[in-house]
Amino acid sequence: MATDYDAPRRRAEDELETDSLEGLKAAESVTNDMDDDGEIVDSFDIPSIDLTGEELNVTVIPRRADEFTCSSCFLVQRNNRIDHTEDDGSVICKDCA
Repeated sequence: MATDYDAPRRRAEDELETDSLEGLKAAESVTNDMDDDGEIVDSFDIPSIDLTGEELNVTVIPRRADEFTCSSCFLVQRNNRIDHTEDDGSVICKDCA
């Protein structure tokens, strides 16, 4: 059996707890109730409304002459928001710089 030396190492008791189906379900429920900061959050259920027949009508306005598209966040912004231009000609906004 091949060993992945780059994989994070786990302790023996962690392996024993998550080897069983009950251990996996318990570990999953703990991670689902926590957000990135470790705080417990309520679950959010998506409404069961069928939106397959709906259309989204949006008016697309082309980019104007005094606007640019940031090559990092891909947002269209005014030219006064340009922070710098890369060597390859890509433009970065002040928020991404």
